[in-house]
Amino acid sequence: MPATESYSPEPSILERKFAEYLARHSNDGTGTTQPTRADVQKISRVANWAIGLSAFAGIVSGGLIGGGEVWLRHGYFDGMEDVSWREAWPYWAMFYGFAGVVSAVEIASLYIMTLSGVARVARHAALPLSRDEEKGLLAHSLARAALEFPNPQIRICGIDPYARVSNWKLTLLNLAYKLKVGVSSFLLRVFLRRVAARMAIRGFVPLLAGPLYAFWNAFIVWRIMAEARMRTLGPYAVDNLIKAHFQNTDEIDETEKEVILHAAGEMLICGRDAHPNQAYLLVRLCHALGCEEKINLDWSDTRRHLPEMEEAQQTRILDLMTVSCLIGSRIHTEQKLLLHEACQACGTGLDAVGLKALHKALRRGETITPEKLAQTRESDTEPQRL
Repeated sequence: MPATESYSPEPSILERKFAEYLARHSNDGTGTTQPTRADVQKISRVANWAIGLSAFAGIVSGGLIGGGEVWLRHGYFDGMEDVSWREAWPYWAMFYGFAGVVSAVEIASLYIMTLSGVARVARHAALPLSRDEEKGLLAHSLARAALEFPNPQIRICGIDPYARVSNWKLTLLNLAYKLKVGVSSFLLRVFLRRVAARMAIRGFVPLLAGPLYAFWNAFIVWRIMAEARMRTLGPYAVDNLIKAHFQNTDEIDETEKEVILHAAGEMLICGRDAHPNQAYLLVRLCHALGCEEKINLDWSDTRRHLPEMEEAQQTRILDLMTVSCLIGSRIHTEQKLLLHEACQACGTGLDAVGLKALHKALRRGETITPEKLAQTRESDTEPQRL
């Protein structure tokens, strides 16, 4: 099954159309050149513009809603003092109708800004999304990020990323994603109307609407753009890893191949998320190693081979596991502990501070080289505070 279909088996029409748009307008070259410093600066400017425009939209929306409330309350309904609910319902109907229209326009504007911003980020990153199946996977992942869709609950090369996540947590996560925008906006408005209205700042509630909406919009768009940035820069770290260690796989014996695939699969499960960069890493590894079968994961048994391997083999596996740590939205605690245990098995130690610094460097668009990966390890094998 193509990587695109396996990662997003039932894409919505919005996801499919936007992924097709990204693929058509992406770099169609055959190279995997790391974005230059100038390209990364352009990506940062795009993100900052999207965040700034979303904040401005929040100010306008909040100002219109707050101003509309003042006008209705004091101009049209003469202050709403000592008014029964029968007399007040026209006011609430008009207010919430007006607020609903303004909010709908605001949300549509935010989607347009984020879709445009993600498309420009992908273009500046020069990731060839239409080149092959793996890149098609990334086009869909960027579309999901822009639309704020959760990562799909699927198996990647036979491995279930959510194997250690309880069903009730998955249900809550799905519900939270589906209701996130509407519920968050609703709670913000409830705070303004019910909580702040009972405080001494009651008369300033309409004035607070604009800044609060601006902050919330900026926070949401900042998260989207940060994730889009990682989904465009992370694959380059994977490509550099493949180029450094998996160009000539004839020298990799069957035992090492098994350890490599099981190490990558265990890192995926420890991340507890089907992040597209992790899917991209596994798919590229399977192709490089000629593995066409599903991985029957058993890291507890496979890791016993680590101490017996040669130094070059250990370096290859530790580099793989380090990159797997770096390319997610964040470094998960279980991933870091797993990498720490693997380092100890190979007679070295993990520099947790250096690992975190390298994750930030990846977000800044720096090239992740084998030399930088090696700097996250040290000869001291004493356990560190992780």
